[in-house]
Amino acid sequence: MSSSQLQWAITRNTSSFMMKKRNISQPFSREPLHLTNRHCFKYNTMIHKNVIAVQPAKDKNGFVVLTKSKRKGFKPKQSFVRSQIKGGARHTLAKLRNIMKAGYRKDCRTAALKKASAIIRSEKVRTPKKGKPVKKAE
Repeated sequence: MSSSQLQWAITRNTSSFMMKKRNISQPFSREPLHLTNRHCFKYNTMIHKNVIAVQPAKDKNGFVVLTKSKRKGFKPKQSFVRSQIKGGARHTLAKLRNIMKAGYRKDCRTAALKKASAIIRSEKVRTPKKGKPVKKAE
């Protein structure tokens, strides 16, 4: 297996997931497990061995954490371990933080926590604020 720097040098300009736009200096990425959707070496999920991804759950209750196992690196579909985390916002973010401390990359910790908190925020049901009653003119 080649190094991740060599893989990045080869696929940096020719990736099928890269999305360039006019008047934007940093291209975007359409990788399915990407944390920030920026096309850069740090967050690329295809070349790194340790990958963690956060996705919204299908039942809209919590989020799903995908971790890449090192044992089945050559079988892409079987290499990911899915675990759904449910509960309150503080509880789920603490669980995610503990998963990240168990051996996954420290440089992606803040991006994973930001994405998880955005998913939690989007699932909240917001009730409209009640306005002041309008006085009738007599």
